[in-house]
Amino acid sequence: MKKTLLPLILFLFLASGSIFSQSQAEKYAISASELEEWVAFLASDHMKGRQNGSPEMEESAEWIVLKFKEFDVKPVYPDGKLVRPYTFQTRRGATVDERNIVGIIEGTDPRLKDEYIIITAHFDHVGIRRAVEGDSIYNGADDNAAGTCTLLGVAKTIKENNYKPGRTLLFASISGEEMGLHGSRYLVSNMPLPLQNAYANVNFEMTGHSEFLGTGNYYMTGCDFSNLDDVIQEFNRDKEHQLIDTIVVANRLFYASDNIAFGRLESGEGVSIGIPCGTFATTTSGEYIHTPQDEAELFDLGNMAGLVDHFADMLIWLSHSDQAIDWTDPKFKRPE
Repeated sequence: MKKTLLPLILFLFLASGSIFSQSQAEKYAISASELEEWVAFLASDHMKGRQNGSPEMEESAEWIVLKFKEFDVKPVYPDGKLVRPYTFQTRRGATVDERNIVGIIEGTDPRLKDEYIIITAHFDHVGIRRAVEGDSIYNGADDNAAGTCTLLGVAKTIKENNYKPGRTLLFASISGEEMGLHGSRYLVSNMPLPLQNAYANVNFEMTGHSEFLGTGNYYMTGCDFSNLDDVIQEFNRDKEHQLIDTIVVANRLFYASDNIAFGRLESGEGVSIGIPCGTFATTTSGEYIHTPQDEAELFDLGNMAGLVDHFADMLIWLSHSDQAIDWTDPKFKRPE
């Protein structure tokens, strides 16, 4: 009896281990080569630097719409459309026609699904400018084809792994950032869901390089203003990827990207009403930013792919979290 029982126990142990290994192996993670293909498209010379109001921005938007549909990011507005057109005025009085692409992956937790996380990245850049060493196309690979492809990679990772978010995830590819945050401000003024139900805003920008912080590391702007970073640090514990919260300029950069449109919905008497938020990046401002040298060939694509996988897992974890995300700085307050 004992002789037959021991092999049976050993078999069951090995079988269970094999099943576990197989399930781990089946987890989808985006490849560096796929990200390379995406970034190379958005930051190609063909796109002429993705100037707001240009045919290239329209082409970029059409490509992003196809990706949203491919990754099951569904329309959220009553008209059933992902594209949200808008116009803005330049400082010289010219009218610019632009569009955001906005959709959702609906939450599955009955307790939490009416709340939502806003996931954003701008896809515009500054176009063609003064030539440097014969190159006048400011490709905007890190700023911000990288953030756009990070957002898309997160959506694909969620779809391919059949992840079920607790809270709803609202994805927004935003234009108009380089000319004054026009796209994010338009989105804030035309939100498809109640702003008071927004849990947090996670904005991706400049995620293509690793030389500034090192492999596996990233930072968040505005760590001193809310507890969003503290909650995320709980997820990061014992993980390969880490949020670095000691970047001196991170508080200043909090006011320089699309996240601030959500953090400052309105302000008065020294207090800003808004959603706790931050921009997630791997560099502050490399020498290549807003130059023709911002090229995809400079990326650490393996590091970027690892970050996409990490951010997807992090956002799913955050969507199920029971912890409140609150402002810690009295100069900010949530909408009621």
